[in-house]
Amino acid sequence: MQLTLNTRAVALRSALVTPLCLIGSVFVGGLLGDVLHAGLGHLAEDTRIALAVIPALLAVIGGGALWGRAIARITQVGDARRMTWAGALGYGPTVILVALGLTVLENLIVEQRRVPDLPIHVVFTLLFAPAALVVAAIGALALGVALKDKALLARLAIGSGLAAGITFLVVNLLMDALGWRVGAPGAAERATMLTVMLTSNLAASLAAGAVIGWLLARRQRV
Repeated sequence: MQLTLNTRAVALRSALVTPLCLIGSVFVGGLLGDVLHAGLGHLAEDTRIALAVIPALLAVIGGGALWGRAIARITQVGDARRMTWAGALGYGPTVILVALGLTVLENLIVEQRRVPDLPIHVVFTLLFAPAALVVAAIGALALGVALKDKALLARLAIGSGLAAGITFLVVNLLMDALGWRVGAPGAAERATMLTVMLTSNLAASLAAGAVIGWLLARRQRV
């Protein structure tokens, strides 16, 4: 019974630290990027955007590093240094690449209408739920690589990815049913897209973190 309680405690702590480090670093990075962008008003817009990406990237890499180290301490597995590097490299670059991919896809679907016309809330769901899955899966995969455990890394990637993707989808659909529909009349005035995205991503990161903590805690029992 004690082992079960410990496993649950580890999963809970892992769940809580995940959004704190990962979602928190996105906010910090966005804030720093906005401040730098505004302070470089004398430069060309493309240059300002390129420079503003730098502190944002450093922030999410730093958040990923803190996350990897925290997971190592919570679960008491592996080399904390390797886990720190895994968190940094598995999360930071992935978030930036996924964000760029979403921007390109949104432009193709919404602006250029390269696919059949779809409601905005459907496009949002089709793009962001898989994005949550990819970010969670690659971040967890990196932890498995750091632990040098081929069997575990597959379980971490699949379990964490599915947990994040499904949770994002469920929360998104629930908020839509409650009246928080992305793209609906008046949605911009109450920042519906930002609210739904933040809430769904928070829930997704909690779910992914719980799965990671659970799997790593069970590994320690073997």
